Amino acid sequence: MTNNIQLQRIVMEVFGGCNYTCQMCPQSNPGRGKSFTRKMKLEEFERILDNIVPKYGTPQINLEGSGEPTMAKDLPEYIKAVKKRNLKCFMYCNGARLNGKFMREVVDAGIDFIRISVIGYNKILYNKWMNIDNFDLILSNLIELKKYVTETNSNTQVSTYHLITDNLKVKEEIELYKNNVINKVNTIAYIWKMH
Repeated sequence: MTNNIQLQRIVMEVFGGCNYTCQMCPQSNPGRGKSFTRKMKLEEFERILDNIVPKYGTPQINLEGSGEPTMAKDLPEYIKAVKKRNLKCFMYCNGARLNGKFMREVVDAGIDFIRISVIGYNKILYNKWMNIDNFDLILSNLIELKKYVTETNSNTQVSTYHLITDNLKVKEEIELYKNNVINKVNTIAYIWKMH
């Protein structure tokens, strides 16, 4: 029997745990049970990919869910598995571990798109919403990532993601985010309102 369903995107959570406790994330409060915070075994990931491609076309594969994909130390192997099957590979992450050798291996594995959550347009708001004092680290990681992508002529696209934190000051917040994040790291950004 032939399957006529052609999927556009599949979200596969490669690592269920997270190194952040963001206040807007359902994983943080009350949190997830241990069975949800494990890493998906690479063999299982590849088995699922092999079942997807012949049946459901060539969907984009996103390597996240409620967990943080960069917590998987062998994340580049998951990216290579996706690219080996000629699929697009996207990742949404917090970016705290995305630097140095690990970042270079992720880019070199062929990831197509990386979106880093930067909720808050300064250190104080980032710390409030992301629940960790990593604003400067993330900007530094973004600059290093963008520089490596340019130096290596990589096709990896990089963006940031922000949620409006004060619906009464949307225009002002967008301008502050542009000045303090987008323009500093020279990247595109997605800015959403919470819902």
